[in-house]
Amino acid sequence: MTKNQTGGVKALPVVAFVLAVAAGLPILWLGWAALASGSNGLTANMLPAALRETGILMGSVGVLTGVVGLTAAWLVTHYDFPLRRVFDWMLVLPLAVPTYLAAYGYVEFLGFTGPLQTALRGVSGARTLRDYWFPDIRSHWGAAIVLSSVLYPYVYVACRGFFLMQSASLNIAARTLGAGGMRTFFAIILPTSRPALVVGVTLAMMEVVNDLGAVQYFGVNAITAIIYSTWINRSDFGGAAQLAVTVVLVIGLLIAAEQRARHNRVYLANRDSRVPPAREQLSGGRAWAAFGFCVVLLGMGFGIPVGELSYLAFRLVLPETIKMTLAALWPTLILASAGAVITVILGLVAAKIGQHAGSISRGAIRLATLGYAIPGTVLALGLLQPLGQADLWFNRMTMALAGWRPGLILSGSMAALLYVYAIRFLAVSHSTLDAAIKKRGDSMLHAGRVLGQSGLGLLLRVDLPTLMPAIVSAATLVFVEIVKELPATLLLRPLGVDTLATLVYGRANVGLFAQAAMPALFIVLAGLVPVILATRLGDRRKV
Repeated sequence: MTKNQTGGVKALPVVAFVLAVAAGLPILWLGWAALASGSNGLTANMLPAALRETGILMGSVGVLTGVVGLTAAWLVTHYDFPLRRVFDWMLVLPLAVPTYLAAYGYVEFLGFTGPLQTALRGVSGARTLRDYWFPDIRSHWGAAIVLSSVLYPYVYVACRGFFLMQSASLNIAARTLGAGGMRTFFAIILPTSRPALVVGVTLAMMEVVNDLGAVQYFGVNAITAIIYSTWINRSDFGGAAQLAVTVVLVIGLLIAAEQRARHNRVYLANRDSRVPPAREQLSGGRAWAAFGFCVVLLGMGFGIPVGELSYLAFRLVLPETIKMTLAALWPTLILASAGAVITVILGLVAAKIGQHAGSISRGAIRLATLGYAIPGTVLALGLLQPLGQADLWFNRMTMALAGWRPGLILSGSMAALLYVYAIRFLAVSHSTLDAAIKKRGDSMLHAGRVLGQSGLGLLLRVDLPTLMPAIVSAATLVFVEIVKELPATLLLRPLGVDTLATLVYGRANVGLFAQAAMPALFIVLAGLVPVILATRLGDRRKV
């Protein structure tokens, strides 16, 4: 090892520590603010109700996503029925629809002026809502159904992957001993698939905690909505900080449950490559029941929201709608592009540290990549005051040295958004690049050194070119995540700047969602990119 390499290795713990502190700054600041604010009567009164409503919504979504996701995965991996191969990949498409867009689309579809109630009035002859009864989708049960319809793919993907890798010998043994399909499912498949089921359900419930737009639109007093209201409407930072710390604790419990489920996967049987998972050919009513289940699931999670968005977007294309969309598109593209570049660079640095540093540095990197599990509302709230304080110190310094006051260059600019995006999505780029580095190994780097390359030359001519597919993939994933991101952008965006997500949110909240259908459709189309990419990669890995 050369002297430069030795010095670089010694610097890795310092870099890892800096990344961990920079990523953990929002949580550390919120913890300090929560303790410093002392007893808060408003928070004490609001917290029980917020936790109760959040817990009910999380539990409802967990049960619904678990049931439908597991059932769908079981059907497409163990049975043959009409269009099974199409449903195999299309059932993942609802992941491209952000939860807040699904909420807006469903309310427009099922609302008084929507196609369903309009058709109902045409058939019954009713004129007003008093003349007939129709369920109100803007309710707790409506929120649970709509959120579940777009979040079930988390369970579907996890269980589908488990079933594809499961040994067929378990099913064969159960059938040989006289067990039918249902008994095999409940006695063998369901218990052994528990870890995959828990992982998928946990991810879905974490998305519920992170959601802001949908729960507000449905009138659910979830804890993230209460945090946003406490800070924006009441200017109570201490109370919002205490609520945010509670969210972090809830997320910590969910992460612990998910890791425990992953740890328990050691008892799963490895698949015998000579015996692929068997599929039973369904016929008659059973085949069409499986087909109908998949159609309803796909229609609820993708067809209804995307169909309603498309109808509203192209029903009446006005110049002001196009102008408004383009005005929000440019800031979105700038933020997403810059955020993707910054996040991928940090992800590459973190992945390199994980490959060559010790256990302490790797632990610091794991802490730095936990931001993806923390709601954007919490991260943004934790950055408001420290960035504002940094602006204050910097303005005092420039005033003392040059008599010049630059203003809010951090908290009042896109820099704050890029910071929170880097924290939030570092895990996305890090996991992609870390897997690519492990797969590639160090043999190419050793060969480059033998041929005389070192330092910057080795990085530019060997290291980065061999990782370019993973770099492009990570940048694409982060780009799309930033396009869809809403809670943090709402809190930290500069005055007068709208992204596609904040434009849709603002219009929908004042009852003008039809005007924002076109930018909403752009968000969905962008979300399709990682879904299709992940599906293609998953298909290539099938044995």
